[in-house]
Amino acid sequence: MINTNPTEGMRDLTPKEVELRSFVANSIIDCYKQYGFSPIETPCVEKINLLTSGDGGENEKMLFKILKRGEKLDVAAATKDSDIVDLGLRYDLTVPLCRFYANNKNKLPQQFKSIQIGSVWRAERPQKGRFRQFTQCDIDFIGNKEVTAEIQLILATTNALKNIGFSNFTVRINDRRILENLANFCGFETNSHEKVFIILDKLDKIGIDGVQQELEKSDFPKTAIDKFIQIVNASLQSPLNADDIAKMIPTIPENVLADLKKVMQTVKKQADDSFSMIFDVSLVRGMGYYTGQIFEIGIQGYSSSIAGGGRYDKMIGKLLNGKEEIPACGFSIGFERVISILEEQHFVVANSRKKIVILYSQEIEDFSLVLAEAAKWRAEGNIVSLEIHNKKNTKKQLEALAQQGFSAFGIYQTEQDFVLKELI
Repeated sequence: MINTNPTEGMRDLTPKEVELRSFVANSIIDCYKQYGFSPIETPCVEKINLLTSGDGGENEKMLFKILKRGEKLDVAAATKDSDIVDLGLRYDLTVPLCRFYANNKNKLPQQFKSIQIGSVWRAERPQKGRFRQFTQCDIDFIGNKEVTAEIQLILATTNALKNIGFSNFTVRINDRRILENLANFCGFETNSHEKVFIILDKLDKIGIDGVQQELEKSDFPKTAIDKFIQIVNASLQSPLNADDIAKMIPTIPENVLADLKKVMQTVKKQADDSFSMIFDVSLVRGMGYYTGQIFEIGIQGYSSSIAGGGRYDKMIGKLLNGKEEIPACGFSIGFERVISILEEQHFVVANSRKKIVILYSQEIEDFSLVLAEAAKWRAEGNIVSLEIHNKKNTKKQLEALAQQGFSAFGIYQTEQDFVLKELI
């Protein structure tokens, strides 16, 4: 007997689940379009050298690789992965976007604003709430080096979340250049910065004491660790602003601080108290390709963030000539996390159209009469399904239909006898 369960780490989605996911996706896309972003699509399969360029960070270790096909596949002569692998499933939407822009640069506007929603694949260990295939939802702004791009990304994303029904959320913001200055100021060697940031990124899980212990285990200088922990801990005790961090780390460039102030002041003014925004010196964002401001959104009552992003000015240029720097930044809503929260809250998709079922007898001689009745109701904008009437157990059939979301039913015998009734 064939095992009919989905492949490990994958899942089937029921009509009810798909309805919710479609509602959320469409709500997000509609909002993003209002901000001038345009939908694009990229292939789920990319060349292996693109997916292993180093820009994907830890995600590259979870890459689903695709074997060469036909005569190109010579397993016997292979000595390394590249001898038998030439493609892979995308693990995010940012790397494919960079390739898309590099390939279509001459056809696209100088300032390009894109939307992407689609599946990505990572070969990680399956566990509750984590799958090997999942949906990502990104907006990106390419070609704008000013922080007006970050402002638009943050406002578009927060409005998209509000349109779905979220409230009481907080936007946290930091800057990779501030993190670099923090590490330098404390006395960490430049080549150790990424390791320091990886440890700091665990703060939410292991706490400030855990961060200190891991830094000590890595044999970093005690003076550097003490200074680093003191500054991070100060940010945990009370919220800091740009002026506060400038006093603590006097090496931060003035333009970085000015950009931080501009984004925070502008977004707070536009937010109109519908959400809060704070500077968080401990915010890292794991992806090593970020070059400037980074941000995350958290919601009250939930430990994981529901959106995150930042500026990545060097990625696209690497795909062109290695010298050109094309400004880019993006924001990604944690689509699966959002869906999970809505399901926990028993969210129901509001539908202005009536969902009707017409029950008919198997013995009916002219089925076209039933189709004509259904067409009349559909012409009024209703959703109409036709199902064979279970005469022996009508009550059970109607209960099942109510659970599927139908709000009205009618039993068709003749056109004159047909009456639509509420389904309770």
